[in-house]
Amino acid sequence: MLFDINKTNYKYREEFDEFPDIEKHTFEFTKCTCGGTEATVVSTVSRHRNFLPIVACETCGTLRANPYFTDETAAYYYRNVYGNVKRTDRSPQQLFREQRALSIVPFFSDVMDQFQTVLDYGGGAGGKTADFIEAGKELSLHEVENNYSQYAYENGIKPHAPSKRYDLVVVSHVIEHMIDPVKEMGEIIDSCCAPDGLLLVATPIIDRQRARQWLQHFHISHKYYFTEDALIGMMAGLGCTLVKQNNADSFLFRVGGAVDQEKVARHYQAGAAKTRAAIMRELKPGLKKVLSSLKFWRPQPHNQAAPRTPELSP
Repeated sequence: MLFDINKTNYKYREEFDEFPDIEKHTFEFTKCTCGGTEATVVSTVSRHRNFLPIVACETCGTLRANPYFTDETAAYYYRNVYGNVKRTDRSPQQLFREQRALSIVPFFSDVMDQFQTVLDYGGGAGGKTADFIEAGKELSLHEVENNYSQYAYENGIKPHAPSKRYDLVVVSHVIEHMIDPVKEMGEIIDSCCAPDGLLLVATPIIDRQRARQWLQHFHISHKYYFTEDALIGMMAGLGCTLVKQNNADSFLFRVGGAVDQEKVARHYQAGAAKTRAAIMRELKPGLKKVLSSLKFWRPQPHNQAAPRTPELSP
């Protein structure tokens, strides 16, 4: 195991209760997005020193919290807890400014002519995509937190129209929160994406970091942590073809393709191999640890004589 809640020497950003009264709510064990059930325990702790079992799938290499929220618990958490934990004292204006500083619009500079309508799905105050308006695109937002969405609507972003299909759908740092990403991403593709449209998925990619750095991502609101291959494989299973990606967190797909199960399997196998290798690199004792153990090693007494046994008769 890489991270154990019983150890006290990890570096944490903050220490606080991510889910007060958690014992009153229900959790369940789940399969991975690839359908796999075999997994290795990676961590028992979140970055905020809360108990959070994280396992690595042996089939595709995806990390996931397991057990995790039931649908009812997730609904309660996001309605009553998440905003207080993640966005305390952040006004819509402040969130918009912070998001706009991380604008994803430059990523699309070479494909701007391939879309006109954009939906930011789960985009908070809409700051990450706001620059699309200046680029002449029609931008809409789907967001469940009304105070943020209202601010976006007051600043030129349109509300999501459920009956409309968009040329580009942006799902930025949302998929890691989904209880069932395969089901939920499939629903987004079916209900929001235009035929042969574009779909951006952005999420932290764990195999672009040393395993020792993974702890910074472990938050109770995040169920999944993908490798590059596991994410591409999962989306390929939904008929999505990779168009481009960057070296950070963004993957642009074309929807509406045929599913190639052999391609999906190859990506899953590659993802599993990368995750296993990353874990083994961290668990393999380094020279410093070996020398430290030798420093305190002492030979144990050993007697090769046969042990004496009691007589069997008087």
